[in-house]
Amino acid sequence: MPTLALFVCLMFTAWLLVRDVRRRPKLSAALWIPVILLLILGSRPVSLWATGGGVILNTGRVTTVMGNDAGASPLDQIFFLFVLSGSFLVARARRVKWSRLFAANTAILLFYAYFAISILWSGDPMGSFKRLVKDFGLLFVISVVLSEAEPLQAMRGVYVRCASVLLPLSLVLVKYFPNYSRIYDVNGSIQITGVTTQKNSLGELVLISILILLWDVLESGEQGPQFRWTRLPWDRMVLLAMGALLLEWSQSKTALICFVLGAALIVSKGWAASKTMGHAILAAALCLPFLLFFSRQFASEIAPLVEALGRNMTFTGRANIWDHITLKTVDPLIGAGYWNFWGGPGGYAISEAMKTDVPNAHDGYLDIYIDGGFAGLTLLFLMLAACGRRIINRLAVRSGVVDRYARVRFAVLIVAICYNLSESTFARMGLMWFTTLMMIVEFPKNALPPRVTATLRSAEARMRGQEARVFANR
Repeated sequence: MPTLALFVCLMFTAWLLVRDVRRRPKLSAALWIPVILLLILGSRPVSLWATGGGVILNTGRVTTVMGNDAGASPLDQIFFLFVLSGSFLVARARRVKWSRLFAANTAILLFYAYFAISILWSGDPMGSFKRLVKDFGLLFVISVVLSEAEPLQAMRGVYVRCASVLLPLSLVLVKYFPNYSRIYDVNGSIQITGVTTQKNSLGELVLISILILLWDVLESGEQGPQFRWTRLPWDRMVLLAMGALLLEWSQSKTALICFVLGAALIVSKGWAASKTMGHAILAAALCLPFLLFFSRQFASEIAPLVEALGRNMTFTGRANIWDHITLKTVDPLIGAGYWNFWGGPGGYAISEAMKTDVPNAHDGYLDIYIDGGFAGLTLLFLMLAACGRRIINRLAVRSGVVDRYARVRFAVLIVAICYNLSESTFARMGLMWFTTLMMIVEFPKNALPPRVTATLRSAEARMRGQEARVFANR
């Protein structure tokens, strides 16, 4: 039965991929490069797939991909080398104008530039350099997507194709191959991981997948003068249902809360989608990291609210990690250097004190503080605020065309801000960070190759070119 189920799953996945390729005929074959990258970022490293998994450990500890102290597999290094260099060559062949692209994203460039400088005081300069190069290389992959003839179709197509593979496969693995899809805690409880290596990673995969699937479904239903249920694509509705089931199985409260928030922002209309409300939501979201830590001084007063959200005041043990990170943990101004702390003496000391492996701070803001101190945190908040404000300025309806792209960008940004309150994804090569970069990167028209610009202009005359018109007006 397991073999038959896997065979049916693979056939179903192949059918979904063929349908999507036919649905988006103008997308080039180069788009499979970001698809392949997302398949790995959304599941587990190539080296783990090649060796048959490596998820379940007798100690209950999952250390296969979380820490930054393990030696990188040559297979993984080769994979990222081919993906990132291949993306650069494709974007270069399309004559993407890097100077104009970088000039339009000054805040992001300053963020990366600072952490490039932080390599100078890193305890592992070569390790920090390699990780930063890989992370910055994501911009080349994003350029491949945004330099397609139909950028928004390409963007959605990448995630739909990724979901078409990973969501059905996760269901089959959980049902018929538990050795590849579950881990056991020290206390004996089971965590559903699907194609990933831990339940929170499964929640992250499902969260991103269903938000983009929701966007794709809404765009399909709005191809015409008004929204019609009969236009909804049932194949993507099935994927949404699979995602909902996996989200329930993962028991990732963070992913669930962020999904509700992101979906509400995507479908919002009227005053709820106005610029004024957008600025208010962005300001509130950026205040949350400060409120989270200040709130611990008033634990008894807010405990009922936190418990109503499915958490306790320890945030499933995360607060114990946070207690070990103080102003004396690293240099409070400049930090310990980009992504080397947890693989060094400081990270080992915290792990020993807590009697368990601690792969990261389980808080994106604390990890940025560890990497770059208050200087790094300041640049992070400046980047989020600047990119958020730019996106909000496009939360409008132009010539009767709903700019849902801007709403999705805003929703993903807010989700990323909230998600990093209890998970660490900022400047960490993973599905959430890749998606965040995809949405906050500004790809101006003068950075597009002439072929794409001409395609976008010609699309303005077609009803089905509404999205292209929105992108071209940026």
